[in-house]
Amino acid sequence: MSVVNDIVRGADRVLIQERGPGVPEGIYGAECMSCEAVSPLFDNDSLPVAVWALQHSQDRPDHTLFLARTERHWRVVPRPDDPPPASTPGPGFVGPAFVGLMCLLTALSGLLPALTS
Repeated sequence: MSVVNDIVRGADRVLIQERGPGVPEGIYGAECMSCEAVSPLFDNDSLPVAVWALQHSQDRPDHTLFLARTERHWRVVPRPDDPPPASTPGPGFVGPAFVGLMCLLTALSGLLPALTS
């Protein structure tokens, strides 16, 4: 049985973070919010981006705000066959059968006065 770190789980598919040979944990970059300057992108290391931002600000002292970006690879895969973990009902748990019954009774209660008159 494989362990899948879900990002989002759908009915029959799961969105996961792509991992494997050659896939970086993160791709880092930044852009100056005062001009259109953009740093190079670096795999697995945000330090060169921080150095770029400091150097850019040193060259242009009024440029002090940057948008930092981290990109990751995602993949959609078929949902594994293992069942989801069983949930335990909490103190306020109301089952779907009870809710359905209450909806039915509520709808019928509007009809009862009309049927009895």
